[in-house]
Amino acid sequence: MTRVAVIGCGAWGRNLVRTCGELGVLAAVVDDDPAAAQAQALAWSVPALSLPQALEDPGLDALIIATPAPTHAALCRLALDHGKDVFVEKPLASDLAEAEALAALVRRSDRVFMIGHLLRHHPAFEALLAIVARGEIGALRYISASRLSLGRVRTHENVFLSFSPHDVSMILALVGVAPGSVHATGRAFVTPGIVDEARIDLGFPDGVHAHIAASWLSPFKEQRLVVVGETGALVFDDTRPWPEKLAWRRQGVATTATGPTATGADPTFVDLTAEPPLTRELRHFVECCRTRSTPITGIDEGLHVQRVLERVQTLLNPPSLQPSK
Repeated sequence: MTRVAVIGCGAWGRNLVRTCGELGVLAAVVDDDPAAAQAQALAWSVPALSLPQALEDPGLDALIIATPAPTHAALCRLALDHGKDVFVEKPLASDLAEAEALAALVRRSDRVFMIGHLLRHHPAFEALLAIVARGEIGALRYISASRLSLGRVRTHENVFLSFSPHDVSMILALVGVAPGSVHATGRAFVTPGIVDEARIDLGFPDGVHAHIAASWLSPFKEQRLVVVGETGALVFDDTRPWPEKLAWRRQGVATTATGPTATGADPTFVDLTAEPPLTRELRHFVECCRTRSTPITGIDEGLHVQRVLERVQTLLNPPSLQPSK
């Protein structure tokens, strides 16, 4: 049985702790805040360790890293240097150079390494990806991803890095190649230099385009991926109840004597297994640790995503604005 320690007991870290506990693999927790670590340790009857204790503990097989993004790469290096399998939340690193150096270390090791691109493990996206792969909506035309909310405004990473790595990961899985062109705009309204609202356009060599919108200042919540093909469209809306999370609309454009005419039937909903994607994601990690398999979101996939993140980051350098009074 794989024995796991979770590093980071913040808002998302607590979800990882709970899920590892439910899967029966949680063996320890770590946090700079002793009170936060102790609360989770008591809740799950596991020890609260310091980081050095966790690294040196031969009984811990894997570390799950859920700390602030700027610390990810350094903690991953420490874990690998101590012979631990690693699961790290997105983003993989602060920049591409840091990610490539980390990838070189992963490849020299014999350790399992996985990035937490959660939505790749969502039942709705897995079903959507399979439908596209079977050619059931024809050739892809465009993809639109939106991740909007009035939520936690961060000061150490912008909204694109906070929200959109999941969307980039899904888009790259669907298209299968890196974008040839990247365009991005964004504005910082709250913290100088930290973009609060961003719009990204990715152009791919085969003519497919993908559009990403991200904001944590939106008055409404939207978590939607729309995939439009030649003969149909799929809508993954994670704000909907399970029976309605993945809609499939048969549609197309017919050429008539009077010009192109769009046609479409009412949408139908795809049957899904109602299981939390985090449970599926961490179960996949534990299984990869057991079988020594490469995860779906391993270091190569992480680098593909990081390269897109880097290109976007070079464009998201807006003037620093403060809210008007």
